Amino acid sequence: MTPSDNKTDQTPGAPSGDAPENRPKRRRKVFGLGFYALLVMLAAAAGGWLYTASILNRPAIFAADQTIIIKPGAGRVVISAVLNRAGINHPLWVMRLEELRRGKSYIPKAGEFALPQGTSLMTAMDIIHQGQSIQHQLTIPEGRSSAEVTAAINADDRLKGAITPQPAEGTLLPETYAFIRGASRNQLIQRMQEAQEISFASLWAGRAKDLPFETLEDAIILASIVEKETGLSGERGKVASVFINRLRAGMRLQSDPTVLYGLTQAGVEVETLLRRHWKHNSPWNTYRVGGLPPTPICNPGEAAMAAVLNPDDTKYYYFVANGKGGHNFAQSLAEHNRNVRLYQRLKKNQN
Repeated sequence: MTPSDNKTDQTPGAPSGDAPENRPKRRRKVFGLGFYALLVMLAAAAGGWLYTASILNRPAIFAADQTIIIKPGAGRVVISAVLNRAGINHPLWVMRLEELRRGKSYIPKAGEFALPQGTSLMTAMDIIHQGQSIQHQLTIPEGRSSAEVTAAINADDRLKGAITPQPAEGTLLPETYAFIRGASRNQLIQRMQEAQEISFASLWAGRAKDLPFETLEDAIILASIVEKETGLSGERGKVASVFINRLRAGMRLQSDPTVLYGLTQAGVEVETLLRRHWKHNSPWNTYRVGGLPPTPICNPGEAAMAAVLNPDDTKYYYFVANGKGGHNFAQSLAEHNRNVRLYQRLKKNQN
């Protein structure tokens, strides 16, 4: 049959409407669209990276140094909220991306941290990761009783926990101790006890010969008395020599601080020690009891302990206040009585 004039020739097997000469054009079009899509994705990724980097390195808005507290067990949501409250503004996902970039080696620590003015999120995360908590200090002065030391520690709200058991008298070393917020009160007491054991054992090893006591415990008792009798570094050796000489001679120590300690243990409050108090019946009253009292009367420092273990070489058996913050020393009772009268006249003139 002769083909009809109104039919169109078609190449066998060729898709309808897709002439061979059109195929390169379609490929170029698809490639162009893919290329543009890739450019858009790359631009978006670059923009996201730049935005994230700007958030991570942007200085905080606070005008002065800040302190933050990260509690144990706090996760990224809590940490992010703490940093935002401190003025380091950021979306949570930015911090999460930075955590992923750092990997498993990034471990935030609990503690109290100082953030300098203008700290960025990146720097804050470094500080929390390093765990360099703020160091606080507590100073325990020489001559405080264990009851006074525990009261001071209990009153410090930077510490936590209860002190159990109460430390024995004379077992704590007066010193300045560093700790982080939230540290245990019990652990701080243990540090004070360990520091005292180490320090006093070293001093005991270098003690003078022929001292009138045989144990370290006795030396601590005498050091506590010296500590309460004088706070002058130049007098400790002399005061210690007086008590050493009296022990050797079999004389009672007759130390006013031991009387006061006994009264305190009995619940008697005394503003001014009077002669009648010397009669108070107490095992610590060295006007009534010979030798050393049964326990220390405070926590002595290293200087008082050193003075007791290596006292000045004197022939003094007495001392009395001189009204100027120090003491007058005497070898005889007659000389001592003159010093007492001199002090009484000076005190009367001052009043």
